Amino acid sequence: MKNAVILCLMMLSGTMLKAQKSVLIPTSFSEKDRVMIASVLDLGESSLSMEDKDKNKLNRFKNMVVDRDSIYYDVENVATFPDGSDGLKKFISQNLVRPKNSKGETVLIRFLVERYGEISKVHVVANDLDLSPQLSAEAIKVVKKMGTWNPAKIQGIEVASYYVLPIKF
Repeated sequence: MKNAVILCLMMLSGTMLKAQKSVLIPTSFSEKDRVMIASVLDLGESSLSMEDKDKNKLNRFKNMVVDRDSIYYDVENVATFPDGSDGLKKFISQNLVRPKNSKGETVLIRFLVERYGEISKVHVVANDLDLSPQLSAEAIKVVKKMGTWNPAKIQGIEVASYYVLPIKF
């Protein structure tokens, strides 16, 4: 009898685990994620000129103590793809396999660029609600193929930082 109860509980918990969604919904974003997504999508602070933005950035990092073992959301110089933004677009277009059912959807992928340039902790931050899991899986697969990046820097010191990349199908 005990074994039957344990077996039922195990089956029930397994069913509950399968029912959980692995994609985060926009309301679950932390403030750091919102700021990062806004910076990638070029939202906010649009009333400031580029010169004012640069001055604010310099002042923010001027007296900062940099810990090489920490992970940063906000950095002085963001991580970059070795061939620049044009190279990144070219890489994505050459390696992205668009499923037949895709119609221009966008998937936001967040990943960690380690201080040595390796990519890790790749996951979907958000996608359109009706997307198939194939689109998310394809976007993750492309990011994992990218190889090493130029890491982010604060005061000239290479640091680990998160990067949000929108991938459009």
